[in-house]
Parts: sequence; structure tokens; C-alpha cells
Amino acid sequence: MFITKRIGANSKDIRKIKKLYMEAFPENERFSFGMMIKNESGNYETFGFYQDDKFIGFAIMLNSLDISHIIYFATLPEIRGKGLGAKALGAISRIKKGLRVIVDIEREVPDCPENEIRRRRKNFYLRNGFSETEVRYRWQDEAYEILVSGGSLSKEDFGAFWKNLGIKKNTADD
Repeated sequence: MFITKRIGANSKDIRKIKKLYMEAFPENERFSFGMMIKNESGNYETFGFYQDDKFIGFAIMLNSLDISHIIYFATLPEIRGKGLGAKALGAISRIKKGLRVIVDIEREVPDCPENEIRRRRKNFYLRNGFSETEVRYRWQDEAYEILVSGGSLSKEDFGAFWKNLGIKKNTADD
């Protein structure tokens, strides 16, 4: 049975989530794990995903206005390709019903050895109800694009999301 749980700072699975977070995301793409989990701002949410009571992945989300931004989403390598990531996105969509859910993914860029992985990641989200937007930006020397589910998203919407959080975000194409 597939289960989604909200995870708090004192959850018994925090170590598992942090371990997967450190393995799944390169250092230049990581943010303060402790700050996100403590959630002192009240804008972060963490979800754990479980199959038959076994931890299989997580999502860390940032919420502002009517947008819920999946900023980190990962599943254990051994369960990938088995449809459980799709179940996790479906669970997020049900939890966030009525909101726009966005995710940023690394864009394909010329001569990048990871373009095939980036293409597969984008296709995964597109197969699971997300669509492309006009929003492109750079962060930590990496080019990103935004995908959305549950509506549309403009550059202005994305800017307003960050402005509401008190953060200036550059959405200029590069």
C-alpha cells in the first residue's frame, strides 16, 4: 500500500530523507536542509512517501500564494521505474488540489553530458500531468525551466510567488 505522510522536524525518518537529499542533489543545488525541515517561516512542507510501510522518497515544497513549488523531489534509486514516483506526484496533486503545483528542472543545454537524464526527467513530469511554461532562469550556474500542474504559470506569477516570500528571483531567459 502506498502512503504519503507529512514530515515534521522530529520525524523518525528525517535521517533517511536527509541521506537521500544529499545523494540525489548536487552540492550546488542544495539549500539548507535544517532550515527547510524546521520550517520556521511556515512556508515549507515535507512529505515522505512509503510503499508497504517502507520509506521510498520525499518531496520538500515551498508554498506561497496559490502556488506550491516542489523544490526537492526524490525517490530511492532501487524503486525508480516502478511507477511509485508517479504515485507520489499523484498524492501531491490530491493534497494540493485547487493549487498550482510547480517544479523546476534543469534545462537541456548544448554539449551537456546529462542531457539524456534531463530529458527523461522532463518527460516523467509531462507524463504525470505537468506542462511547460515560459519561465526560465539561472541559479547556482545552472539553467532551469518551470513546469506546472493545475493551471498555467507566467513569469509574473513566478516573480510574485518569490516576492510574496520576500525573495527577489531572476526569471530572465539566458
